[in-house]
Amino acid sequence: MNLKELTNISLEDIYWLLKAGRSKKKVNVFDLRSNLNKYIKNPVFFLSTGRCGTKWFSDLLKHNKSLMILHSPVPNLAVQGKFAYEILNYNLPTDSEKNLLKEIYFAGREQYLRYTYKTEKRYVETNNYITFFAPILAELFPEAKFVHLFRHPGEFVRSGIRRNYYSTNNPDDIKRITPQNKHQNLNWETLSQLEKTAWLWNETNLFIENFKEKHSSRCQNFNFNELSVENVNSLLTFLDIDISKAAILKSLGKKSNTQIQGSFPKYEDWDQDQKIILKRTCSDLAKKYDYKI
Repeated sequence: MNLKELTNISLEDIYWLLKAGRSKKKVNVFDLRSNLNKYIKNPVFFLSTGRCGTKWFSDLLKHNKSLMILHSPVPNLAVQGKFAYEILNYNLPTDSEKNLLKEIYFAGREQYLRYTYKTEKRYVETNNYITFFAPILAELFPEAKFVHLFRHPGEFVRSGIRRNYYSTNNPDDIKRITPQNKHQNLNWETLSQLEKTAWLWNETNLFIENFKEKHSSRCQNFNFNELSVENVNSLLTFLDIDISKAAILKSLGKKSNTQIQGSFPKYEDWDQDQKIILKRTCSDLAKKYDYKI
């Protein structure tokens, strides 16, 4: 970059230079929005409950420098994702509602998408908070592929309780879904923290399962409890992402986003009553994913 280029660069350009790399092409937001699929080719979205390997995959995918990887973007669209769930999960959304959700997504991502094109990269979002936007993303990006990432429900519940999911007066719960009582016969306020967190695992994965029924050819499952070179390589082949087996093997020995806060026993150390609660809530999907509970 020469002196003339440096004097003309804006703070926005500096920010995105550091975040995404040097721009090689030009596009404005208006052109991007009017012809999105011309500029954004074959994006990838990871759908999950969170706390199930998204950070590990984000770190692995960084080995491929042609990818724009979003694990913790700002804004993360967490609260907006809950709003998407409430609109999409039990209702046939109107065109106005779908357009509203598209605009919400664009508001949070249009610059990321713009600089994905400008830096000649491929868009990959591992951020679990976009999970409930999946039906909208499938419409916006007809070439997109989706990864359903999941983990043993007992492990997820333990992690959630250690992070105070659904605890009394936890302001962070504003982003967590709750039952729509007119559709689910649950007395939510009487449920324990374990029951609520188990419901979250089941409800989120059920939402993803319903989405996959309509877009099966564009989706691939990944069981994070069966992490191996072979399984990771198979997923990367489906996504058409090139990362060496040596890099995958090296990553297998690394822990990402390890939790240190909170205290709750490992699933194998739960008492029988706790395991019965989990089984009552999660048994059907746990069986589908070959988990013993």
